[in-house]
Amino acid sequence: MELNANVKYGNGSACFVIRKENPGIYYADLVYFDGSKKLEPPQKITLVRGIRQWTGSFDNPGLLNELGKVIEEAYQKMSAKAVFK
Repeated sequence: MELNANVKYGNGSACFVIRKENPGIYYADLVYFDGSKKLEPPQKITLVRGIRQWTGSFDNPGLLNELGKVIEEAYQKMSAKAVFK
């Protein structure tokens, strides 16, 4: 599974490609960031699904949870499609 995630970050927008590694573990690769280069997020982020929030290799809970929200919404859509087939 591979997802594109567009999220607000700092003074701009960031686009990541997210791929699943193992259950509850994902990798996000930065495709582009249209904000200040000084505030650019890391090129690669590891995301780990926690009980109430997402954690990972970057110390910015807001960004991690935004990326996690994209993952959760994609799974909900896939589950809904499977139920209605």
